[in-house]
Amino acid sequence: MREKKGGFLRWPWNVVVYIALFAVFRLFAIPIVLILMAVQRKNNPHGVEEGYCLSRTRKRLSWVLWGLLWVVLAAGLFYMFYIGLQQDRAYWETSDYVTLAVSGGGGALLLLLGLYMGYAGARDAFFPEKSALAESIRSQLPYPEEAPPVGELFAMVDGDLKANGRWFDGLGVGREWVLGEGASRIDRIRGIFVVDETRTRRSGGRTVTSRVLQLVLIDDRWQKHITDFKKPDELRAAADCLALRVPDARRGTNGQWSAFWSMDESAREDFERDFRQRQNRRASEAAQKELLSEGPQDMILKRRNGEVTSRVTASLVEEVLKRCLAGEESGFELTPTRPVEGEGRTFRSLDCLVREEGEPRVLLLLELASSGEEEDLALALAADPRRAEEILRGWLRREVPDLTGWDLRRVYAGPRTAQPQARKSQARLSLVYASGAAENHANFTAEDIQAAAEGLVDGTYQLVDLTHASGYLWIRVTAGDKMDARCTVEATKPEGEELGFYMAKLPPREAAAWLTGYPRGQFLPGGRDWKRVKKPK
Repeated sequence: MREKKGGFLRWPWNVVVYIALFAVFRLFAIPIVLILMAVQRKNNPHGVEEGYCLSRTRKRLSWVLWGLLWVVLAAGLFYMFYIGLQQDRAYWETSDYVTLAVSGGGGALLLLLGLYMGYAGARDAFFPEKSALAESIRSQLPYPEEAPPVGELFAMVDGDLKANGRWFDGLGVGREWVLGEGASRIDRIRGIFVVDETRTRRSGGRTVTSRVLQLVLIDDRWQKHITDFKKPDELRAAADCLALRVPDARRGTNGQWSAFWSMDESAREDFERDFRQRQNRRASEAAQKELLSEGPQDMILKRRNGEVTSRVTASLVEEVLKRCLAGEESGFELTPTRPVEGEGRTFRSLDCLVREEGEPRVLLLLELASSGEEEDLALALAADPRRAEEILRGWLRREVPDLTGWDLRRVYAGPRTAQPQARKSQARLSLVYASGAAENHANFTAEDIQAAAEGLVDGTYQLVDLTHASGYLWIRVTAGDKMDARCTVEATKPEGEELGFYMAKLPPREAAAWLTGYPRGQFLPGGRDWKRVKKPK
C-alpha cells in the first residue's frame, strides 16, 4: 500500500509553534493548537516521516494540552468552592451544599486527571524510552531485561510495517507486529474480538447514544490491547486480516472477549495446548503441500550447529536465511544428492554465510566439484538479502545462477583426504514416561522435540532431557507433582570461558516453550525467573 508522505509541522517545529501560540494568545491558544494537531494527523496519518512508533509517542503531546485544560477547569471549580465557603452559612439552602460538594469533588477529580494526562503526555512525547508504547514492545521480547535501546525497538516495528504494513484507520498490521494504541506481536495473539455496540446513557433528562467500535487483542500472556476505530468496515477488515495471520486464534464479538480474557489458569493451559497442536498440524500440512507442489526433493540442508534435514522447502530456506540475517545463526549449506551442472561447470554445494558490513551482506560460495588432487575451488559472490534469496530459490530448482561478477576462490588447500574429520554430534534426547519407562535417541528432529514438549504439558512424559549437538548446551525439564504443578527447568548458558548452570520453576506451557526454543537459540536462561546454581556433580 502506498503511504502518504507528510511534511506539515514535523517534530520538533510543531512544539515550537505551539509554544509561540501560547506565549501570544495564552489559554485562547488551546483550540488553535488542537486544530493544528488535527491537520497534522490528517497530512501525516501514520507517522511515515519520523517513524510510526515515534510518531505515536509524539502525538501524546495533545494529552499535555488536555491536561492543562482540565487543570484550568479544576481551578475554576476550586474558586467556586472557595467563594461558597466565604458565604454566611446561616442562609444556606440544600442547593448550596450540593454546589459546594460538586465544586470541591469535581475540582479534585479534574485536577488528578489533568496531572495524570500531563505527566503521561510529557513522558511519551519527550522521553520515548519510558513511554507506554516502548514498554509494550519491550515486554513481548524473550528477554525484556536485555532489550535493545528504544531506537532499535521502534525500528524493529517500523521496519516490519514499512515492508509489509496494511493500515486500517489508525491500526497497522505487518508480518510480525500490530501497531494500534499499543504494539502486539502477531505470533503471540490468541484472541481477536470485534466490539461494535451502541451504548445508551441518561444526561440531563435526555437519552444520549454513542457507538463504540473497538478491536480487542489478547496475547499469550493474557494481556489485552484495545484500539478504537472510527469506521466499522475498517474494524472488520482489520480483524479479518489478523485472522489470516493467526488462523487458530479465538474470534468473537462484543462481550465475548471478557469471558475469554477471564478464563482460569487451567482453561488457559488447555486452550494454549490446543492452539499449539492446531498450529503444528497446520504447519505440517503446509510443508507437505509445499513439498508436493515443488516435486521430489534431492537437496540436503546443513546448519552450522550440525542439524541436517532432507525435507527442504523454499519457506524453510527463507526462514533459516532470516535467522542468519537476524544474527541468530551464522550460515548454512545446501548440498544436492547429485552435482548440479551449468555454464560448463559442475557444482557440488552452495554455502551461505552472513556478514555485517554496515548493512547485512550474504556471502554465497558455489563449490566446484574436483578430483581432490590439488585444491578445492569455489565461486564467491557478496549479495544483498533479496538477491541471495533469488539465488537460493533457483538452486533448490537445480538452477545455476548467472555467474557474472562471481570471483574464483580457494576453499582450503591440500587433497580432500587431508580434511580434518568432522566432529561427532553429541546430540541426545532422553524421555522418561509417566509410567517410568525411558527412551534415548541420538537421531531426532525438531518435530520430535515439539512432540516431547507437548508430552510434558499433557502428562505423557515425566522428564525430558535434551543435549545440543555441541555437547555443552543442555536443557532438562522435569514435570511437577500434585503439590507443585510447575515444571523444574535446568539449562546451561555459555558465559565466556565458563559454562553457567541455571534453574527455574515454570508453568508447563512456558517450560514447553523453553524446551522447543532453547536448541534454536531463541531463549537463554538467566532472566528474572532463573537462578544460577553450582555445576552438578
